[in-house]
Amino acid sequence: MKKMNRREFLALSGASVAMLALAACGGAPSTPVVPTTGEEAKVLEAIKKYRAAAGVEKPLALDNGLKDAVEIAVKIAKGEMEYDEKASEALGKAIDGYIDVGAPIGIAFDKDTGIKMLVCVYSEDVAKMAQNLSLQVDEDTKENLKSASLIAIQVFVYDGVKYWVAVAAGGKKLTP
Repeated sequence: MKKMNRREFLALSGASVAMLALAACGGAPSTPVVPTTGEEAKVLEAIKKYRAAAGVEKPLALDNGLKDAVEIAVKIAKGEMEYDEKASEALGKAIDGYIDVGAPIGIAFDKDTGIKMLVCVYSEDVAKMAQNLSLQVDEDTKENLKSASLIAIQVFVYDGVKYWVAVAAGGKKLTP
């Protein structure tokens, strides 16, 4: 192991302090989060394939900070929670700190009737999920998927069918 002289030590220490200061104020780039399940990883891969086919080169990473938002979206989709003022407030808190957060991906809402429907069916076949994605979501969701850089995904079973829901954001807010 190479010994450091005083100048090298101070330079490295200063760089470390600067990185810690950036991280404390939210200015440091977020580290991609490794998917917690193989299913989330497959959905992420399918979304990346969809984006590549659409000509999107911007990287997309899983972000644990959006997990609470996707969990609320799943509860709403499964009918375990009504989408009311309380749910809206909880979603607002869950996405606080993020910019350009779109509507949850994988849930279709009929604005006239208020009926919600799960639309993104999970498959072990990543290529098939990527191909079906453009058929399962509306134009706003397609744009949301294309512009996002951070995403949280949850795979779950509802009425015997495996679905996935995601919440995507353009990035994190910089906080002083």
